[in-house]
Amino acid sequence: MKGRITILLVFLVSLLHAQEKISGVVVDTTGQPLPGVNIVIKNTTKGTSTDFDGNFIIAVNKGEIMEFSFVGFKNQEFIFNSQNSLRIVMEEDSAQLEEVIVTSLGIKKEKKALGYAATELKANELTKVKTTNVLNSLAGKVAGLQVTGVNNGVASSARVVIRGENSLNINSNQPLFILDGVPVNNRIFGVGGNTTDQADLPTDYGNGLSELNADDFESVTVLKGAAASALYGSRAANGVVVITTKKGKQLQEGLGVEISSSTMFSEALRLPELQTQFGGGWAGAYASNFGTNFGPALNGAVISHELALGEPVDRPFINRYDLNDFFRNGINLNNTVTLSGANEKGDFLFSYGNTYNEGIVPNTNLRGNSFRINGGYQLSDKLKVNVRANYITRGSDNLTVAGYGNQGIMYTLLWNYINVDLDELRDYWNVENQEQRRLFTWGDNPWFIVNENINAFNKDRFVGNVSLNYEFNENLSLLGRIGIDQSNDFRWSRRSIGAVRNPNGMYRQQEIDFSEINADFLLTYKKDFGENFSMSTSIGANRFDQEIKEDFLQGNGLSIPGLYNAQNINVTPVVRNNVFKKRINSVYAFTNVGYKDYLYVDVSVRNDWSSTLPSNNNSYFYPAASLAFIPSSAFELPEAIDFLKLRFNVAEVGKDTDPYNLVTAYEFGTLGGTLTNPSQLLNADLKPERTISTEFGIESIFLKNRISLDATYYTSTSRDQILNVGISGANGFSSIVANAGEIKNSGIELALGIKPIKTEHIDWSINTNFTKNTSEVVSLLPNLDTFIIGQGPDGVTVEARPGGQMGDIYGDSYIRNDNGDIIYENGLPLTGNRRKVGNYNPDWTLGLGTSFDYKGFNISAQFDIREGGEIYSYTNAIGRESGILANTLSWRDGIVGEGVVRDGSGGFVPNTQEVTAETWAYAVPRSNAEANIFDASFVKLRQLSLGYKFSPVVLEKLRLQGLSISLVGSNLFLWTDVPNIDPEAQGLNGGTLLPGFEVTQLPSTRSYGFKINMKL
Repeated sequence: MKGRITILLVFLVSLLHAQEKISGVVVDTTGQPLPGVNIVIKNTTKGTSTDFDGNFIIAVNKGEIMEFSFVGFKNQEFIFNSQNSLRIVMEEDSAQLEEVIVTSLGIKKEKKALGYAATELKANELTKVKTTNVLNSLAGKVAGLQVTGVNNGVASSARVVIRGENSLNINSNQPLFILDGVPVNNRIFGVGGNTTDQADLPTDYGNGLSELNADDFESVTVLKGAAASALYGSRAANGVVVITTKKGKQLQEGLGVEISSSTMFSEALRLPELQTQFGGGWAGAYASNFGTNFGPALNGAVISHELALGEPVDRPFINRYDLNDFFRNGINLNNTVTLSGANEKGDFLFSYGNTYNEGIVPNTNLRGNSFRINGGYQLSDKLKVNVRANYITRGSDNLTVAGYGNQGIMYTLLWNYINVDLDELRDYWNVENQEQRRLFTWGDNPWFIVNENINAFNKDRFVGNVSLNYEFNENLSLLGRIGIDQSNDFRWSRRSIGAVRNPNGMYRQQEIDFSEINADFLLTYKKDFGENFSMSTSIGANRFDQEIKEDFLQGNGLSIPGLYNAQNINVTPVVRNNVFKKRINSVYAFTNVGYKDYLYVDVSVRNDWSSTLPSNNNSYFYPAASLAFIPSSAFELPEAIDFLKLRFNVAEVGKDTDPYNLVTAYEFGTLGGTLTNPSQLLNADLKPERTISTEFGIESIFLKNRISLDATYYTSTSRDQILNVGISGANGFSSIVANAGEIKNSGIELALGIKPIKTEHIDWSINTNFTKNTSEVVSLLPNLDTFIIGQGPDGVTVEARPGGQMGDIYGDSYIRNDNGDIIYENGLPLTGNRRKVGNYNPDWTLGLGTSFDYKGFNISAQFDIREGGEIYSYTNAIGRESGILANTLSWRDGIVGEGVVRDGSGGFVPNTQEVTAETWAYAVPRSNAEANIFDASFVKLRQLSLGYKFSPVVLEKLRLQGLSISLVGSNLFLWTDVPNIDPEAQGLNGGTLLPGFEVTQLPSTRSYGFKINMKL
C-alpha cells in the first residue's frame, strides 16, 4: 500500500511540473543561424545543442532557466514560461573570438594559445559534396596541404602531402592520420608489378582512409609543422591529420535520428580526343593485325576488312569508333542513418553507412558498409569511460588493372582501329573460356578484359579505442587509452585461358592481415596561479605494436577452363609468406604556460625506442618549443583589429625505418625448400632520421570578423635518411641500405577569409589559400651523384641529385646544337642526351571557395588551381604511334620537321627533308621524355552545391528538426593545356603512387547528383 501511495504522489507532482516541448532557433545579430550552440537547463543540468540550422527542440518545465553559450558569443539566459517557440539572438564577444580545436593526442586547446599552424575543417565542409574517397574532399581547402586524386578506377587512392616532400623514399611522405586520438592506417598495399610490367599489371585497391564514412566526422584538423606533430613521434615527421568523430547529443526527448542520403552519377571528365579521318592500316593501305591508323581515308569506300580476326567483310570504310560506346555512366549511392542521445551521465551514437559504386568502366564496382558506435559514460564523479568502435566491410567483384600493357584498358583502346565499332566486339568468345575474338594477335578484346580479367577483393576492418579518464581533483587527471586498427584483406585475380599474356590461364590470391595496437597514458596537471598565470603540464607514454602478414599464391596455368581456384592450377605456383613486426616504445612530456591571456609558451620532449634500429642506436630524443603572442590582448590596438597573434616554433622529429633492414640473411628461392642470396646488403649500423623545422606566422581578424588572415613562413631540413641505394654488383649485391641524403623544404602559406556581405538575410563568404613550397636536394652519399626515387616507363625516372629539387623528372631528350635547334638526320630528329626535363611539383597552388546564403538558399563552390609542374604522358606516346589521336592529323600528308641538319663543314642548315606520317609517328621514341612531357597547370571546379534548408515553420509542420536538399557536383570542369588526359593522373607501381607519370591511366570522372539531410 505504501508503494502505491508513493507512485501516486510522484504522478501528482509530475502533473504539477509537467514538461512542455519548446522549439526555437538561435541566430546571431544579423539573423544567421548558429549551429552547435550549447543549451543547458540549469536546475537539471540537462543539455542539448542546436542543429546545423540553429534549431532546437527541448522539454522544459515552467520557471526553468535555459542558458545558451557559444564560442565567440556572450552567454544568454532565458526563463521559460509558456512560449511555444523561441528566437534567441546572441551577440558576438570580441574577447572570445578564438575557437577551440583538437590538437596532438586528442587534446582540445584554444586556437589562440597555439604557437604553430593548424587548420580545422568542420564536417559540413567535407560532406557537402560526397566523394568516393574522403581525402579528395580536402583538396584545395587547406594551405600547405596537397591532395592529388588518382585515375586508377573506382577504388582509386589519393596522395596527400603536407608542406612538400622531405623523404627520398617516395612512400614516406604522407602525414600521420589520427582518428579519435589513435593512429589509423592509410597505407596502400600493392599487388602486381611495375607500371610498365605487361605480365603483371598493378591494381589500385584504395588507401585506408577511403574506407571511413565521412558522415561520422565531426571535424578534421591539419597540423602542419613538426612542432604541431612532434608528440606523435616517428610517423608524424610529415605532419598530422586529426579526425574527430561525432558523439551523441540530446537534441530532443528520446532518440535523435539523422539521415543523410547522396546519389551521384559519374561520367568521364576527359576522354582522349581521337582523329576521325583515317582508318586502320599502314602507308595509306588497309592492313590487319597492326593496330595503327595510317590506313585509307574514312571516305565511305567499300573495303574488305575485318571486324575481328578471321571475319573479313565488305563494307564502307567509315568512322565507327567511339570511346563513349565503351565507357558508361557510373553511379555512387551513399546512405547513413545515425541514432544518438545523451543525458547528464553519458552519451551514445550509433551510425550505419552503406555505399555502392559502379564505375565508368563496365563490370567494375565497389561496395562498403560501416557500423560505428561512440559512447561515453560517467561511472562516478571522478571516472569516465569512452568507447569508439568502427566495423567496416568493403569489397568489389572487379577492379580493373591500372597502367600500360595488354591487360590495361586504355592501352587496348588506344591501339585500335577507328573504323571498328566497339559494340561489335561485345561478343568476345569464339570458344567460351578458351578462345577470344580479338582484332590483333597481340592484344586482348577490351570486353574480354573487363569481363574475364577479374581482380576482386573482400576486406573486413575494425578500428576503435577505449579510454578511461580519472580526475583526482580539479587540477590532476589521468587518461589511459588503448586503440586498435585491424584488417583482413583477401584478394583474388583470374585470367582466362586464351588471354594474350596468360594463354594457359592464371589464378592468384593474396591475403593481407594488418594489426596495429597503440596503448598510451597521459597524466595532466592544470593550475592557475593568481590572475595572470595558467599552466598545464602532462607526462605520458605510448607503446606501438604493428604486425603485417602476407600470404601470396599464383599459378600461370589452369587445368579446367573457367574454374578458378588454387586446386585447378596445373603448374608449380609461386608461393610467398611474409611477416613484418615492429614496435616503438615512447615517453613524452609537455608544458603550456599562459600569461594574462596574451602570451603562451609550449615546450615538449619525446624519446622513442624503435625495434627497427640497432639495439645500440635505437633511442632517439627530440624536443619542440613554440611561442604565441597576442598583441590585441596585450595592447590597445585600432578598433578595426579584432584579433592579432604572432607565433614562432622550432622542433625536431626523429624517424625510424621498416622492419628487417639490419641483418642480411638468405632468402627463400623460387623452388620450395631452397635458399638464395639476397640482392640487398642490409646495415646493422643504421641511425634514425632527423627532421628539424622552424616556423613564423601571423593570424589576424579585422572589421568585426569580416576579414581574417593567416600567413606562415616555414623551413624544414631532413637528414640521415634511410635509403636503399644501388651499388656495383661486383660484391654480389645490387643495393645497400644506408643513411644518406639531406632535403630542405621552405615555403609560404597564406589563408584569407572575407565576408563581403553579412545581413539578416544574406551571408556571403569567400575563402582562399595560397601555397608555395620548394624542396631542395642538398646532398646524398659521397660519390653518389643521383638517387632514383621513382621508375617510370621506358627509362624515364624521378631522381634526386644534389643541387636539384625533389620531383625532378629525367629522361632522353632531343639532341640540339648550341643555338637550341633540334638536330635531324634523314628527316628525323635525333634523341639522346639524358637530362632533367621537368618536375612534378607545382610552382604554387591556390584554393578558392565561396558560399552565398539567402533565406535558406545556399550556393557554394570550390576551385583548385595549380600552376607549374610537369607530367609525362604515355597516352601521348602511344597515341602518336597508333595514329589514333587527333594531334596526329597535322602531318598526315607528310611533314618536314622543324630543326637543322649538319652541312658537312661543322655548321647547320634548316632541315628540308619530308617524311611520311607513319615514319614520323615512330621518329620519336617513347623514351624521349621531352617529346611527351607537358605543363601540368590546371584549374578545376572541385565542388559545386546548390541547396535549400527548410524553415522552422515548415519543419514544425513536418515534425522534423532539420531538412535540407541540395544539387551537388564534383570535378565538374577542368581547364588545362595538357592534351587528352587529366594532369592529376599518377602511375601505380605496386603499392606506390608515382606522381609525374601518366601511364595510360583511366579517365578521371565528373560527378553530379543530389543530397538530402534529415533530422527527426
